[in-house]
Amino acid sequence: MKKDLTNSLTIENAVATAKELSEYIKSADEPVIDLSSVEKLDLAGIQLLISAQETVQKKKKNVFYTGTLKKNIYDRIFGCGFNIVHSPDSNELFRIRRNSSEI
Repeated sequence: MKKDLTNSLTIENAVATAKELSEYIKSADEPVIDLSSVEKLDLAGIQLLISAQETVQKKKKNVFYTGTLKKNIYDRIFGCGFNIVHSPDSNELFRIRRNSSEI
């Protein structure tokens, strides 16, 4: 089951997005979050994505992201000191990592 996120992952909607992600993660066996429609991303949005990864790992599951990232989103992720690592099983799935370390 894939989850599409809204077009804005920013501090203005962080609380609502955090609740939405939390509910999705609880209900999904293999969470996949689609970032295709995200047009705005700030550090709070990146923190939500990292938090989702950490929450899922505590439950011994994996979360992956999918979708074609817009250039500004890609640049923001890298500009905040993170990078994208593709899944060895699929070029369509990726994770966000900090400083080349596992998150």
